Amino acid sequence: MMGSSPDTDLEFATLVLGQKHFEEAENNSGASGSNATASSLSSPRNVFFDGTKLFVADTQNNRVLIWNTAPTVSQAAATVVIGQADMNATSANQGGTQADRNTLFLPRAVHVKGGKVYIADTGNNRVLVYDSIPTANNANADRVIGHANFTESESNRLDNSTTGVRDDTLNEPSDVYHNGDKLFVADTGNNRVLIYNSVGLTSSQASVVVGQPDTEKADIRQAAANTVKSPNGVFATSNLSIDKLLIADTGNNRILIFNSLPTSDNTSANIVMGQASMADAGSGTSRTTLSSPVDIFQDEGSEQFLIADSGNHRVVVFDSLPGANGASASRVLGQKDFTSAGANRNGKIDGNTLNTPRGVYTNGGLIWIADTQNHRVLRFPAK
Repeated sequence: MMGSSPDTDLEFATLVLGQKHFEEAENNSGASGSNATASSLSSPRNVFFDGTKLFVADTQNNRVLIWNTAPTVSQAAATVVIGQADMNATSANQGGTQADRNTLFLPRAVHVKGGKVYIADTGNNRVLVYDSIPTANNANADRVIGHANFTESESNRLDNSTTGVRDDTLNEPSDVYHNGDKLFVADTGNNRVLIYNSVGLTSSQASVVVGQPDTEKADIRQAAANTVKSPNGVFATSNLSIDKLLIADTGNNRILIFNSLPTSDNTSANIVMGQASMADAGSGTSRTTLSSPVDIFQDEGSEQFLIADSGNHRVVVFDSLPGANGASASRVLGQKDFTSAGANRNGKIDGNTLNTPRGVYTNGGLIWIADTQNHRVLRFPAK
């Protein structure tokens, strides 16, 4: 159903997943006990559409859901579940004492490229790779990044006697992106972004680190053009003459843009969004400022660029990637204006409100938002 708010100046979603109506925000849509269903969600963090199938990282249910076709009605049921044996189960690592190739623990992101599925399995401190899109529940991953095998799960491979950060370790990775050539991982707990030129079956080694001087550092450093703090999102363009790297530098309340893909460690960004300069890190609520931005995505067709500005409970839209610091957003979703920042607009939940949105996707004329704390995914028309 459509939203019913009298505020006609606000944009309304046209479809909701995870809830029966726009006015509801129940965990797992009110399912009994700890059970989930094929049409419920619990703190979803990420959404991706590959042109045919829709994918959602259903984080608190420790699973990724797949809709074989893009939903056309609200609360549509998913077709396939990854990370659980069935649509009702929700336990981390399927209730086992260790991870495995068919389990997940608080997955925060899912990405699809070239028929492969990439999942940031955050709680297990790894990225899983499926060489084909699963067509049945409980599929096994084919590759693991961040560990030597599928049963390790500790941060920076501490369960394998590793005593430090390395080029083959991860600590709470929050996002994963493949541009058709390289794999990018937001290694949140290590305050860095890793770039992999190739991915093996296990223990893949990163080729380049962004945000740290080398692959053995994980320090929180003062905001600068070559530092990041708890980065949650990563995106690389593939529609430009020179591909660019974008990082949601969450802890510094900014987006960093690299005008070309880094090929060496400790590369400095060229452009900052959300701050007046590379040395600034405070949060704000305006057309040009951000508060804990978590995800970023660009529509390759229109060049429309989205930021999940989670601390301001909104998604801000830019007509194209900026060429200089201080870019202004052209559109806002979830708030009535660019200076408001309340969760659900400090009022009732509806089709025009958001509560800590952490995932955005746009392509083919639609915008999908993972409205995390409202336990739903919303679909908006793109403009």
